[in-house]
Amino acid sequence: MKTNRNFLGITLLVLTVTLVSRSWLQNKISSNAPAAIAVAATDSKKIDFSDSVPSPLSAAASQIKTSPPLAPTVAAETTLPTEDDPEKIAVLISTLSEADVANWLGSLTNQNLTGNTGRLLVRRWVELDPSAAANWVSQLDDADVRKTLVDAAAVAWSEKDLPAALTWVEALPENETKHEALADLGYEVARTDPVNAMQIATQLPASDYANGLLIHSLAQYVSVDAQQSQQLALSLPAGSLRDHALMTVATVQARQDGVGAAQFAVENISPGPNLDAAVMGVVQLWGQNDFGAASAWVQSFPESPLQIQAMQSLGVLGGR
Repeated sequence: MKTNRNFLGITLLVLTVTLVSRSWLQNKISSNAPAAIAVAATDSKKIDFSDSVPSPLSAAASQIKTSPPLAPTVAAETTLPTEDDPEKIAVLISTLSEADVANWLGSLTNQNLTGNTGRLLVRRWVELDPSAAANWVSQLDDADVRKTLVDAAAVAWSEKDLPAALTWVEALPENETKHEALADLGYEVARTDPVNAMQIATQLPASDYANGLLIHSLAQYVSVDAQQSQQLALSLPAGSLRDHALMTVATVQARQDGVGAAQFAVENISPGPNLDAAVMGVVQLWGQNDFGAASAWVQSFPESPLQIQAMQSLGVLGGR
């Protein structure tokens, strides 16, 4: 009988301890609930990326498309690169999905859109979907932002598919945005087809960027066909652009044909600064390939400051 009483007492003691422990744990969990909620709220907090750069989203979050666009979210303690860290920004952006890029662009101010971050984001979008990127930049409301990003998209697309980029830009409305983008594409065209690049330049309204493209393309063409390049330069209307083109052709031609370049310059460029510059360019390049012939040509000049300068350039003044 005593044994039964002891057993009953032990059983009651165990039940009491169990109930007390369970009650203590529930109170402990309830007292910690606000902290857990605070942590969850902190982890899900979205940061304003107008002046900062987000880290990549997780694989699951990157598939979520929000409307209106929001910048990617990161933990509050993440260290973010800024505009002062272009390399870090470039590496970060190169990992983003198309949804991330669109979201981030949608969160930027006009000032940041035209900065390094905005241009890099557009380039990344072109890598992923050039048509979508081109459509987005061409519909931007701010004219200055649109001009900058249309140009960035056009150049990036040309590196991927030059004919497609040209088709897109040529279909844009006739305005400065189109003309500047087309001029920049012309430089890409000049690498492989300088004649076509010159045609693009001549179709553009008169401007510094159109003239620059024409001279650049002509310089590229000289090494392909010097005689035809001379004719193209001579066909330009009289003026500073024509003089610059003639000087460019003569100078570049001197790398391969010093005699022909020298004769072309003297016969076709009017006396003055442009002729002097052409002579100096011919002498320097011709002298690298045929020092004796270049020196003889310079010594045939009438005595003048130009002759002295050219001989100094060749290093033969003291041995005259």
